[in-house]
Amino acid sequence: MSGSSKEFMIKIGAFSLLTPFFLGLAGPVLSDRVFAQNASDDRRMASFQAADTNHDGRISYDEFEIFAKSRMATAGGMRAAMFKRLSPEDQKARLDGKLAQMDTKSKGYLTPDDWNPQS
Repeated sequence: MSGSSKEFMIKIGAFSLLTPFFLGLAGPVLSDRVFAQNASDDRRMASFQAADTNHDGRISYDEFEIFAKSRMATAGGMRAAMFKRLSPEDQKARLDGKLAQMDTKSKGYLTPDDWNPQS
């Protein structure tokens, strides 16, 4: 075996020996990420279903307004505090803007694909 072939085999051999180690470390990280994504999707769908009070698979402006105001009324944190200080007209303007931001196809309602109240 020539020097470069032997060197190549050593590098391949080391990689082969270390691959299970690296995959073993990456496996839990990847599965944790998938689990976190699934949990996040579950929470997102649960909040969508809570907002969709007539259960038609869509969130109308009225449903969105009731859901958002209810959440803001009970939420803590700076964002909720700032929202509570707004006049009713300014609250409506904020909600209109948020709905328009999520309703990217300008349908006038939100579907599960649109739903991202935390954005």
